[in-house]
Amino acid sequence: MSGGGTYSVRVSRKCRQMERVITFLVCAVGLLGSIPSQAEDVEPRWLVEAPTAGVLPTKQVAVDIRFSVGNGLLADVEIGLWQRALIGISFGGQDLLGSQSADWNPDPGVSARIRILNETESRPALAMGFRSQGSGPYDAVLKRYQSKSLGVYGVISRNYRNPTGQGGVHFGLNRSLETDDGDESLTGFVGGDLEVAGRIAAIAEYHFGFNDDDGLALGKGRGNLNLGIRWLVTSRVSLEFDLKDVLENSERIQRPDREVRVVFLRGK
Repeated sequence: MSGGGTYSVRVSRKCRQMERVITFLVCAVGLLGSIPSQAEDVEPRWLVEAPTAGVLPTKQVAVDIRFSVGNGLLADVEIGLWQRALIGISFGGQDLLGSQSADWNPDPGVSARIRILNETESRPALAMGFRSQGSGPYDAVLKRYQSKSLGVYGVISRNYRNPTGQGGVHFGLNRSLETDDGDESLTGFVGGDLEVAGRIAAIAEYHFGFNDDDGLALGKGRGNLNLGIRWLVTSRVSLEFDLKDVLENSERIQRPDREVRVVFLRGK
């Protein structure tokens, strides 16, 4: 094939890939526009990467768009079911801007969560879930993301009122299905969120990383510390700045990752 023909094939492939993302985002915006809005407090469902026991109200839709270092983008859509559950789908990739070839994730990510116990004065909330979407570039040889997906997890959450507003602490265990690196260990995470000034909340989480420190692991055994600041712009829009892998656990990236995140909510 001539050089011009090869270039045309590459352009055609890029166009098809871009069409997948555009279609995904258009469907997400369509969901937002088709469901009536109603002002209602929505409990946090995620810290940075760690889940909470929070869920969305029935028929509530959340569109979560993350922009990361390396021209990365990840779009995630979740919908609430039965006041106790949510399901979601995500898709994205790296090098989406600039002259380099786009590096798309191999498959859409899927997620689901069901809250088994609601929080009461005497006990925390308990939820079980699954998430196949990891964080960072995908390694096709090891068949894993830079930060492994959670896989199957269980999490407990306890919320508190404090002088500056609401806050919560969260603890969980998880087992990722990304095990081609030879590390199948059960691991866990702990984190918290704290309102510090009206509509602004501080977020911190630590992933123990027991499943990323052996075999062909990409971690150094330090675990992953992620920090964030979340600004509730309106009751339906939040803007977040995250600093990921503060302890520089990754063998491949020698400094913390920066990420900007925008979340839109819509629903009954």
